[in-house]
Amino acid sequence: MLRVLPMLAYLALVVYALVDVVQSDEEDGGGIQKGFWILIILLLPFAGSIAWIVVSRRARANRRPAPRTGYPAGPVPAARYPGRRRTWETDAPSADPDDDPEMRWLMEQARLKREREQAAQDPSRPVQDDGQGAAG
Repeated sequence: MLRVLPMLAYLALVVYALVDVVQSDEEDGGGIQKGFWILIILLLPFAGSIAWIVVSRRARANRRPAPRTGYPAGPVPAARYPGRRRTWETDAPSADPDDDPEMRWLMEQARLKREREQAAQDPSRPVQDDGQGAAG
């Protein structure tokens, strides 16, 4: 078993270096293309693997990391929800308020409120109810 262990460690080092070369960025090679690194690792397995690990780690350490934004790197930005625009709040109001369904509803509610207030003051006058119940 002790004879096999150094061979397995050697094989693991070579496989790790090859997989790391294939998955790395072009900038990690220290100016040498990926294909040449693969050849170096295959032809000089121990020295090539160690060389790749040293060169790629230095290149990754020298590369400036991208700035992290958002949680958890920084404060959570405020949510930006679109505000609800009502038809009477728009910049260009409609020419006729009767064309606006929200304005018609508001006018109808105001009319019903006036009728209820008048009925409360004058109990002999009947109130016309639209069947929707009391609106508040």
